[in-house]
Amino acid sequence: MTKKKKIIVALSVAAGLLAVCVLAFVWIFDVPHWQRLDPERLHALAQTSSLYDADGELMSEVRGVENRTVIPLSEIPLQTRQAFVAAEDLRFYDHGGIDIYRMFGALRSNLRSGSLAEGASTITQQLAKLTHLSADKTIRRKLEEIWLALQIERAYTKDEILELYLNTVYFGRGAYGIQAAARAYFGMDASELSLTQSASLAATIKAPSAFAPSSNPETNRSRRIYILNTMLENGFITEEEHEQAVSESVWVLAEQEDTQVHSWYVDEALRSSQSLLGITADEVINGGYKIYTAFRPELQEIADEVFADSSLFPANASDGTQVQGAMAVVDVSSGAVLAMVGGRDYAVRRGLNRATQMRRQPGSALKPLAVYGPAIELGYTTASVLLDEKTSFNGYTPKNAGDRYYGRVTMRTAIRNSLNTTAVRLLDEIGIENAITYLNRVGIPTQDSDKNLSLALGSMTYGVTPVELAAAYAPYANGGVYYEPYCVERIVGPGGDTVYERKENATRVISEQNAFLMTSLLQSVITNGTGTRMRSANTPVAGKTGTVSMTGGNRDIWMAAYNPEISVTVWMGFDQTDAQHKIPNGTTGGRNTASLAAAFFKKAYADKEKPQFVQPDGIVWLTIDQRALTATGSVMLAGDSTPKDYRLSEVFTTKNRPYEVSNVWNAPAAPSSFYVAHDASGYPELHFKAVSSACYRIQRDAVGESVILTELIGSSGQSMTYSDFSAQPGVLYTYRVIPIHEELLQQGVWLEGQQAVALAQVASSSSGGGLLAGLRSLIPALSGGAQ
Repeated sequence: MTKKKKIIVALSVAAGLLAVCVLAFVWIFDVPHWQRLDPERLHALAQTSSLYDADGELMSEVRGVENRTVIPLSEIPLQTRQAFVAAEDLRFYDHGGIDIYRMFGALRSNLRSGSLAEGASTITQQLAKLTHLSADKTIRRKLEEIWLALQIERAYTKDEILELYLNTVYFGRGAYGIQAAARAYFGMDASELSLTQSASLAATIKAPSAFAPSSNPETNRSRRIYILNTMLENGFITEEEHEQAVSESVWVLAEQEDTQVHSWYVDEALRSSQSLLGITADEVINGGYKIYTAFRPELQEIADEVFADSSLFPANASDGTQVQGAMAVVDVSSGAVLAMVGGRDYAVRRGLNRATQMRRQPGSALKPLAVYGPAIELGYTTASVLLDEKTSFNGYTPKNAGDRYYGRVTMRTAIRNSLNTTAVRLLDEIGIENAITYLNRVGIPTQDSDKNLSLALGSMTYGVTPVELAAAYAPYANGGVYYEPYCVERIVGPGGDTVYERKENATRVISEQNAFLMTSLLQSVITNGTGTRMRSANTPVAGKTGTVSMTGGNRDIWMAAYNPEISVTVWMGFDQTDAQHKIPNGTTGGRNTASLAAAFFKKAYADKEKPQFVQPDGIVWLTIDQRALTATGSVMLAGDSTPKDYRLSEVFTTKNRPYEVSNVWNAPAAPSSFYVAHDASGYPELHFKAVSSACYRIQRDAVGESVILTELIGSSGQSMTYSDFSAQPGVLYTYRVIPIHEELLQQGVWLEGQQAVALAQVASSSSGGGLLAGLRSLIPALSGGAQ
């Protein structure tokens, strides 16, 4: 065999052996199943999301398993980065992903010890393991780690790799990444870390359970000094910096309570964020978002305090089941939800929030929104006369509380006393479509099945939430503008970019003047109506009670109240109502819910200036005649003759006000058709017809006498008679019928109208006796003024 052939054979054998070795390597270490680099795993790290209150203060952090806040390398001090390089991979900026020198050193150590304790992994290899591999210590896993590290080095710069690493590694105390670690151990941002603190954290990651400064200060100090020495030897720090860092003690925060504060508001803000961003709840929680909310902690504290007072709630059911409750506080100038309570106890994270997720029948609390607000906007006034009487509306017969009815009443009286038949009648007059339109414009959703007259009393297919109702009342407080309620102002993504920012969505739903009229009406509910318990709020408020009845009790009770700054709605009831779980009959919206709302307002404004409702331009207060309202059904101005007790001060818009002056107190007209005849016995018999409703005084005059015979009460158009049995024969009498204003007379005020006068003489009998044989003369009645 020639030399050339021998060489060819040798090369062929070597190639074959190499191929066999490669195949064996591939088979033994399962190379086909090694992972390829997945950049998503490097970047899509679970991060802690944070929620901030209205002042930008942290209110809560939320996270899944890992507490992490990713920050860019530029926010990590240079010496902090160098401390980690010195501790974990001194030649990080020189190698291509693997450190051959350290690998052989580790191999030598492992051969001596007979184990795989020494890993010699570079920062790049650690990053590959943390994001792609398990913690198993096998040769196959180590080779796959090297393979991934080489891919990472080809795809990223050294600074990018270091940034990914420092945001990934675990530091103990549940903290992943340098930012979470700085806050967990030192209560500061990573950008504020000192050299000593940086070395302490770099020492910790070797094994947090053994090197954390909180649990093992001595081992941490020993490794910290080693790191500082390495930094000095490699020119990362000066001698002076080294000496100062070595001599410094590390003060570590006591382990803090979990910063994950879960509450009704946090839950709702997370739900809102999920909806606004179109992502899942887990993606919000683990996405590293900064969620800026409208939350006011001082108001939430008060809300929680009043809800903790069991005396403000109805008694529990016989089986011990609590009456539940919910509350919403909304800023009337923006729609911002400032505070909320979703139940008596917060027991389940992201559970049922009754303030936002529970819909219940609002009862009479809907009347100002479904009936009176639309009616005022359509031209009715606060003094419009409405009829309160039991009526059947095509088979639907609403009843007032106690089945009592009051005839003609003003709108103010109807809303103050929460009269049901009046509200239904008014809804019938204005039309259901107008009610539906207004409700929808103020954020109250309705169904086709709601289009019936029972809507006037708050009967709805699905009902409303406390937040919706509070926001719906806000236009009456702010001058007529509806703002959709919201919790979230702005959301910043993990990269620092704003991914959502609320845009103001204001809709005028009622004029400024009519909003003021509604507030005036609803203030009457508080001052002397169904909501008088709200007077203990000790600050000006307006509002409306609501009660939903059921057989033998009540299902729901409500109080919706507001001032010029906030709108508050309180609901109480059982989650599931039945014969054993219902509110007692006497417990209405004017009791417990009103008392709780009043307690909230009182505490909220205890040390603050109490805002006053401001009257806008285009409003006028007028004195009207109460008697004209009930007697004629018309709104008239009080006249000079209107008694004090019948004068009412009422508010109107300048464009929709009365001008006619009341005439109900004018002097009554003279009676008509007055004449004197004689009865069967010959006594004078007076006949006349009442022209006005009045008291008619019968007066008889003769020479030497003037006698008031009687007073008769007559109504307009009534025919009246009177026989004078005391008349004497032969005497010429003048009879006068004097109309007098009846109601004024009852108050001691004399208002006399025009008289009717007739003359008559009574003749003696033919026998000369005292019998009256008839009238000697008959003089037709005369009409004249007061004599």
